[in-house]
Amino acid sequence: MSDKREVETLLKNIQLGLKKYSVQDLNEAIVTFLNKKNDKSIEIDQVIMLVCQEYSISKNTLKSKNARGNLQEAKQITYCLLHFNIGLSIRHIATKIFFNWPNSIYVGVKKYKTADESHKEDKKFIDKYEKLQSMLLEKICT
Repeated sequence: MSDKREVETLLKNIQLGLKKYSVQDLNEAIVTFLNKKNDKSIEIDQVIMLVCQEYSISKNTLKSKNARGNLQEAKQITYCLLHFNIGLSIRHIATKIFFNWPNSIYVGVKKYKTADESHKEDKKFIDKYEKLQSMLLEKICT
């Protein structure tokens, strides 16, 4: 019976919220609350700092829009670490961390998924990712 009362209270609160605020405002408040409950900002910062240290770049450089060469690899490894190890969605990484289109994140994640160890460049990418992954696991576990 308490579950039924909780649902009734929830629906009443939603109704009160809709009287005071727009649907969009109420939805944004709920999303903000849920994000605070599932906050992974510490892990996100650790990933970014690890990659920045490994590639000797600043956080602002890593988050810059245009990337080529070494910087592009750093960004792709960051995307993979955030997606596979921290468990963030591609859309979340794109909109909340790097403020760009999800397609660029998808390309970085796809690079790791389709990497072939027989190719020299892919092998270097996989090795670098695995190195940073183990460093991240050590940091998180300690």
